[in-house]
Amino acid sequence: MRALLFILLLAVIWPPVQAQEPPPVRTFQRHAVNLMAVDTPTVTPVVPGDVTLRVAPGIESTMEQFAEVKHIRKGFRVQVFLGDRKTAEETKRTFLQKYPDTPAYLSWLAPNFRLRVGDLRTRLEAERLLRDLKVIYPGSYIVPDDIEMPRVVE
Repeated sequence: MRALLFILLLAVIWPPVQAQEPPPVRTFQRHAVNLMAVDTPTVTPVVPGDVTLRVAPGIESTMEQFAEVKHIRKGFRVQVFLGDRKTAEETKRTFLQKYPDTPAYLSWLAPNFRLRVGDLRTRLEAERLLRDLKVIYPGSYIVPDDIEMPRVVE
């Protein structure tokens, strides 16, 4: 009986095994390079034109209002002086003569006046300014402060 089952099982399995064909042999050929010249695209010259910008009336008034407001953010300044009012004003005057592009701010912190300079966004910028000012103002140091964003002059 076992022999009969074995033959029957072999008859069922054997034909599909024999029916499988080996995979076809694939050969690769080198790609033929086309040696013909290729046309290069031509670029048309830019012709000046007119651009018309239409803006809603509310947008212009909003932009004017935005430009008038001071935009304050966290940043750094270099404090170069802390003391009496007369000396603070003198220090500010001499500072602005030497560095006209760097803003200077005089404020009162009872009982002294302090002079802070610069509107620096990063600590690295503050370190650079401090390095330059240490020669003239040896007691200066970096302080975190609310700074004004630089205004773009057109």
